[in-house]
Amino acid sequence: MDAQYKESEQITDVIPAPFGKYAPAPYRHPSEELYVIGITGTNGKTTVTYLIGEVLKAAGYNPFVLGTLNSGNNDLSTPEPSDISNFMRAHLDQGGTHFVMEVTSEGISQERVLGTNFDVKLLTNITQDHLDYHKTLEHYQMAKLGFMSEGGAHKIYPKNFEKEQIEFPTQLLGDFNLLNIKAAASVLRHIGIPERHIRKTLSSCVSPRGRLEKVDKGQSYMVLVDYAHTPDGLQNVLGTVKDIATERGGRLLVLFGCGGNRDRGKRPKMGKIASDIADFLVITDDNPRSEDSQEIMAEILSGVDPDSCDHILIQDRRMAIEHIINKAQENDVVILAGKGHETYQVLKSKTVHFDDMEISSRAILKNSHMKFTSGLAAKE
Repeated sequence: MDAQYKESEQITDVIPAPFGKYAPAPYRHPSEELYVIGITGTNGKTTVTYLIGEVLKAAGYNPFVLGTLNSGNNDLSTPEPSDISNFMRAHLDQGGTHFVMEVTSEGISQERVLGTNFDVKLLTNITQDHLDYHKTLEHYQMAKLGFMSEGGAHKIYPKNFEKEQIEFPTQLLGDFNLLNIKAAASVLRHIGIPERHIRKTLSSCVSPRGRLEKVDKGQSYMVLVDYAHTPDGLQNVLGTVKDIATERGGRLLVLFGCGGNRDRGKRPKMGKIASDIADFLVITDDNPRSEDSQEIMAEILSGVDPDSCDHILIQDRRMAIEHIINKAQENDVVILAGKGHETYQVLKSKTVHFDDMEISSRAILKNSHMKFTSGLAAKE
């Protein structure tokens, strides 16, 4: 948790976007009829909203979870104001009771949630991200904290939910996911959800798509796909999977890239984090957008300690995934970071279908076949 912020700070320099205030009117102000929960923070928003939604369903309610996985816009986890109201009204018309949503810093600054009435707000954490937009970490913090300070919603900060007691086993890996579980539990307990539903559901929930998601094709090494795309997110995830690799008696093989037209300052930081933890590192494309891929990789490489781990640059992400899978040996752990649930890749001139899960699955099967056939040939 990054503790360099104060809960009393206010935000005053938002971009004027008065439409957000009036967008709910044509939909008859649906947030006033739903129990609305807003989750903001740098990391953990998708997991926390997902966990809350799963417990609410188990408790007999009808929640809708809006965010990165289903916003309808690849670039907006928090959609435009009219889209939010449309989602809410449609959910109400289908008997909806709760609306759980991710609230991003850009969504806050552009006043996309200005007309939404929140019952509960929770801040997961604040670490570096989106400085291409906010320019400074202070402005980024102000956006998050401004959202938290406004309105009459019940507010939950890290210092609040970190105290939650989780006295049951869980399926999610890592200390950072334990904090996500505590955050979800704090919201659910405030609402008054019976503890039996919280315990039963949170102890059995697996991660949402693209969050330390396993790719299992019967191989002897572990392959995981994760959305980690910030320095703090990568540090948390790699620390967790490094422990897993050590327990298995294998190496940690890491693949990641950084998105183009986004915060450049985090690239060398992520390069250093990955090289400090990995046993083998592949630096590759993420979503290069209009930036030059070679320049992005060079900025990542500038933070890599050449003496800390073996590393290679492979621009084509498909080829990079195939390379790292072929490199894997028994008991190793391979993690493909940065894109997670995404099923597309944004290039300079077009957006193409690209799914780390699909490509790694094919690479594993191909690798297994090659090892099998080479083994047969050796016996002949």
